[in-house]
Amino acid sequence: MRYWLSHWIWFAVVMVMLVPGVLGYVFGWLAFRSRVSGVYLSIITQAMTYALMLASFRNEMGFGGNNGLTDFKDLLGYSLQTDNARLGLFIASVVALAGGYAICRYVVTSRLGRIVLALRDAEARTRFLGYEVESYKLWVFTLSAVLAGIAGALYVPQVGIINPSEFAPLASIELVVWVALGGRGLLYGAVIGAVVVNAGKTWLTGALPEVWLFALGGLFIVVTVLLPRGVAGALKSRRIGANS
Repeated sequence: MRYWLSHWIWFAVVMVMLVPGVLGYVFGWLAFRSRVSGVYLSIITQAMTYALMLASFRNEMGFGGNNGLTDFKDLLGYSLQTDNARLGLFIASVVALAGGYAICRYVVTSRLGRIVLALRDAEARTRFLGYEVESYKLWVFTLSAVLAGIAGALYVPQVGIINPSEFAPLASIELVVWVALGGRGLLYGAVIGAVVVNAGKTWLTGALPEVWLFALGGLFIVVTVLLPRGVAGALKSRRIGANS
């Protein structure tokens, strides 16, 4: 039954958003209901992804064990090996990025976004003002899970394989470095950081693979110490200073 359903693109599209969304909602409801936040929330999310990685390594889970899911050759009847298919996936990724940015921008500038910013800066005060903090956290957490699911669905056809090692904590660390390098508090900062870090990763893992992890850690330390607001934040501050 599941193999028959997997051939229907509408079913796959719904599952791409529904499964991560439900998982994020359930996990977020349990975590925020217990008022878990800060570094403790980070530790729990990392523990959950590590548990999923270990579970996926088991052959009886049906995810291919150590090899993962491989042999992605076609999509909607078109071969993924052709230049047109790769270009189409790249364009789809750009459109998804633009759509995700627009959604996040709308959220940040809306009333919901202002409350979320207040939660970030002064959670206790926001709670004291009568806002149901857990509901707002849960909403944003679930939305981020859906966006991550869409990103993963576009990533897999382009690389042709997905294995349990993608659940490793290193992937989450790279995301943090993207934000730290690009600029915290700026939506486009994460995009800048993602482009720069992945360009460096592509070059270093090919030329000096043993250096990549040290370079990633060093980059995070340097950016955090010298550019606490990231590249985009530093450029924005400089532009404001020049105009004033």
